[in-house]
Amino acid sequence: MAKRTIVHKGYHGCIEVNPADFSLQGKILFLDEEIVYSGETFAELESNFREQVEKHIQQCKDKGVPLPF
Repeated sequence: MAKRTIVHKGYHGCIEVNPADFSLQGKILFLDEEIVYSGETFAELESNFREQVEKHIQQCKDKGVPLPF
C-alpha cells in the first residue's frame, strides 16, 4: 500500500492507496482520537480531509478544548 500526506491548518493526514482495488482512505495524524476519511478521487479525499479537520476544530472550540496545532 502506497502512502502520502496532506496538510490543512497545521493538521497532517495520510493518504493510503490500496492498489488491489484503488480505494483511497486516510486518517488525521498526531491526534489521540482516530479521525478517518475516504474518497473515490484524490480531490474528493482531500476535500473530505479538510472537512474532518474543520469539524474537529469546531468540536474543540465548542468543548473549550485547546487546539493541538
